[in-house]
Amino acid sequence: MQKHQRYFPVTSKSTGDLLPYFITVANGSISEEVVRKGNEAVLRARYEDAKFFYKMDTQKNLSEFRGQLKSILFHEKLGTMLDKMARVENVVAELTLVLGINEGVIPVIKDAAALAMSDLSTSIVTEFTSLAGIMARHYALRDGLPEEIAEALFEITLPRFSGDVFPKTDAGIVLAVADRLDSLVGLFGAGCQPSSSNDPFGLRRISYGLVQILVENKKNFDLTKALTLVAQVQPIRIDNDVINEVVQFVTRRLEQLLVDEGINYEIVRSVLMERANCQYLASQTAAEMEAFSRTEDFPKIVEAYSRPVRIIRGKQIESAWEVDASVFEKDEEKALWSAYLEAVDKIHPGVDVKTFVEASLLLIQPLEDFFNNVFVMAEDEKIRNNRLALLQKVASLTKGIADLSVLPGF
Repeated sequence: MQKHQRYFPVTSKSTGDLLPYFITVANGSISEEVVRKGNEAVLRARYEDAKFFYKMDTQKNLSEFRGQLKSILFHEKLGTMLDKMARVENVVAELTLVLGINEGVIPVIKDAAALAMSDLSTSIVTEFTSLAGIMARHYALRDGLPEEIAEALFEITLPRFSGDVFPKTDAGIVLAVADRLDSLVGLFGAGCQPSSSNDPFGLRRISYGLVQILVENKKNFDLTKALTLVAQVQPIRIDNDVINEVVQFVTRRLEQLLVDEGINYEIVRSVLMERANCQYLASQTAAEMEAFSRTEDFPKIVEAYSRPVRIIRGKQIESAWEVDASVFEKDEEKALWSAYLEAVDKIHPGVDVKTFVEASLLLIQPLEDFFNNVFVMAEDEKIRNNRLALLQKVASLTKGIADLSVLPGF
C-alpha cells in the first residue's frame, strides 16, 4: 500500500491495528467517486495477489523452502544463498561463545540457523521483498515452531534501515552477527570492497548495523577472532590482510557511530586506537572519556603521561629491561616506582575510565617530583637504563585503554 501505491494506511488510535481504510492524494479537478473506486480496485488487486502468494506458500512448511535458496545467487565466488546460510549455520555455535552468550541456547540458535533466510524463497517475499524476516517469523509460528526460533528468524534481518529496531534475543543476535560477518569477510575476500562512490553490496550499511547490534546489546567480543572463525568456512582463501581490512572497515563505522552520538572525534580516535576490537567496550570507554574530559583532572592526566612518553620516544629501550629498585639513587625514583606499582595493580585491559583515572592520579605528584629532581639520561648506563625502563612502565599503563598521544595537550 505504501511502497507500491503511495497510499497512506489508517490505523486504530487506541490499538495501532491496521484499519480497512486508506488515504490517497489526487491533483486537479477530479470525480472523487471515480478516483476512490479506481484506487480501491488497484489496491484490491494487490491484496488478491498477496492472498494468492500466501496461499501458495502455506501449502508447505517453512523448512521446505530452505533447499530453494540454491536458486538465489549470493555471489559468483561465494555461491548461493543456500551456501551462505550453510556457512552461517556452521559458525553460530563458536560465535555464540565468542559473544559471551550462554552455551545452553546453542541448540535453539542452531535450529534457527537451519531455517534462517528460507523465506527468501517464498512467493510472497519474492514479490514483496520488504517482508523478509517478517514472513519467516509468521510461517515459523504457523508451523508450530517455538517462539524463540520464530523471533530469531525475524531478528536476523535487523536492523533493516536507519532508526530500525535491533535484535534482542540471544539467538537473533548471534544470527544477525554471523550473517553480517559472513557477508563482510566473503565479499572483501572476493574483491568487492566499496569505493568512495560505489557500494553495490551495501557493506557500509551491513557493518554499521553490526556495530549497532553489538553496542546496543552490550556485547564485547573479539572482532578479529570472530572474523577468523568466519574466514575458515569461506569457499575462497581469506588471508590476514583481508581480515585486517575488514577490522579497519568496521572500526570506521564504529567511529562514525560514536561521533554521531556527540562524542569528540579526538577522544573517539584515542579510544579506538586501543579498543577498536571490542566494540561495546570501546563505546563505553569513549562515552566515559568524553565525560571525564570536562573535568579539571583530564588535562593533568594527559600531561602526566605525555612527559614519560616524550622522553622515551626514539630511545632504544629493550623489552627485556626490568626496573631494578636496588639501582635507585633518588627518593623520587623510589616514590614513582611505588606509585606505579599501586597504579598497575588497578589497571587492566578491560578497566573502566573511572578506575583508570583514580589509578593515574596517584602518579601525578610522583612524576612531577621525579622530573624536577631526577636527570634521566645519567652518564652511568645502568642507572640511565633503569630510569628509562621505569618511564617505559609508566607510559605503558595506557595500553589497551586509550592512546592519549592523539589528544590535545599531550
